[in-house]
Amino acid sequence: MWSTFTFNTSADISKNLRTSLETFVRLYGQRKDDLQQASEHFMHAAALVDKKHEDDKMAQALLGVFGGAIGIVFGGVTGGVWAALGAVSAATYAKFCGNVSAASATVGFVGGVFGGVVGGAFSGFIGGSVGVAALAAGIEAHGIVSDSLWFTVGFATGGATGSTFGGSVGAAGGAVGGGFGALHGTKAAVYLVRKAIDFPSKTKVRKGNGKLTKEVVTMQKTGADFIKSVEPLVDELKTVQEICDQMASCDAVKGVANQTAKTLAAVNAMEKTMNHSQMEADESEFLRCVKEASSQCKIIPVELQMMREEVEKLLVSL
Repeated sequence: MWSTFTFNTSADISKNLRTSLETFVRLYGQRKDDLQQASEHFMHAAALVDKKHEDDKMAQALLGVFGGAIGIVFGGVTGGVWAALGAVSAATYAKFCGNVSAASATVGFVGGVFGGVVGGAFSGFIGGSVGVAALAAGIEAHGIVSDSLWFTVGFATGGATGSTFGGSVGAAGGAVGGGFGALHGTKAAVYLVRKAIDFPSKTKVRKGNGKLTKEVVTMQKTGADFIKSVEPLVDELKTVQEICDQMASCDAVKGVANQTAKTLAAVNAMEKTMNHSQMEADESEFLRCVKEASSQCKIIPVELQMMREEVEKLLVSL
């Protein structure tokens, strides 16, 4: 009585295997075209995500240059104005203390203004470029730390230039002009570009880049459609795998067993990659997942085709 429930004859197993293999061939024939179409749709959507990312990187670079140009103009002009005020104050103090002549004060004033213009323009270009590029990438790189950095760069550059051409008075004027010119140039670049272009804020949905949202949603949908189209075949292959495990000692089924394992592994790998991409907030890692899933999606139809060939060879011998 016990053996009736626990023992299957080799004939029964062979019959079950044939039934499962024939079901797979029938399902594959019915779904082959839809499967190929779903695969192509997903790979196309993944390619659009990657292309959009590359386009955005180019746009960020161009906007950075534009921001730098604004930074040069505003940094240079405001740097010159602040440098003039700083040089006048320094010259007045030095004159009051009797440490500088009128001619030296004049030279110092000119050198200070020049230093302020150079320091403000140079630092404004760097600050404007970085600030606008960060803004385009959805990153708010505009705060106390960044302001202090650009002010320091402008202060040092303007002071060194002013000192070279105007001595101590020029150094004071150039440092003041360069520091404040850097701040004004950077802030002006970020402000004007932000007003001219509507940049969405950075969120996890954007995967680090808001302009990818539409493409990401499309990619995830087509990926889910592809996995759904494969599911009936995967379910049948799992049955084939279970039966092949029962016939592990039979050399005739080894080809089918090996190909079944490879096909199921390919599908599982893509599912894991897709799931990982949906949880990934880091842009570079997300894009890596997209490329990997696209490659895996390309492999699956090939594995299924090879699976059908192995199945047809086995059916002839059963």
